[in-house]
Amino acid sequence: MELEWKISEGGNSGIFYLAQEVKTKNEEGVERWEPIYISSPEYQVLDNANHPDSFLGVNGNRKSASLYDMIPANPQNQNPFGEWNKCKIMVYQGTIVHYQNDENVLEYHMWTPQWTDMLQASKFSQEKWPLAFELLNNCGGDEHEGYIGFQDHGNDVWYRNIRVKVLDK
Repeated sequence: MELEWKISEGGNSGIFYLAQEVKTKNEEGVERWEPIYISSPEYQVLDNANHPDSFLGVNGNRKSASLYDMIPANPQNQNPFGEWNKCKIMVYQGTIVHYQNDENVLEYHMWTPQWTDMLQASKFSQEKWPLAFELLNNCGGDEHEGYIGFQDHGNDVWYRNIRVKVLDK
C-alpha cells in the first residue's frame, strides 16, 4: 500500500493493516465489537514535534512511521505538520516493511517468536491486555489476511493517492 498523508499541528492518527473484525461478549452476554487497534499492527501517523505521544514509549517507538509501541522508525524523516509525507507499507509472507518519504525505516517478521517477544514488551502484553496479545499474536487470523483502517483520534489528518496492490502469496 502506498499513500500520502499530512497531519495537523499536534495531530495523531495511524494506519492499520491485517485487521480483523472481532466481536466479544461481556459477563452479561452482551455482544460488542472490539476496536481495530487490538487486532492490528499500526503505522503511526503523528506530529512528532507537538504531540505528547511522541515522547512516550521506548526509543521513539511512538513517532511517525513506527510500529506503534514496538519498533521505532529509523531514520525519523517525517516532514513537519501541514506538509505531505509519503507512506508505503509492504506486507508479504509475514515480512512487514514501513517506508516513510521513500526510505525504508523499519522491517519486522510476524508470526515468529521475535514478534511474540515484541508484543510481550509492549502495552499489548499478555499480562497488560490479554485479548490484544492473543489477537495481535495471530494478526490476520488463520488466513493471514485482514482489513486496512485509518485511525480517528479527533485530529485533522489528510490522506490522498491511496493505492493498494495485492501481492501473490
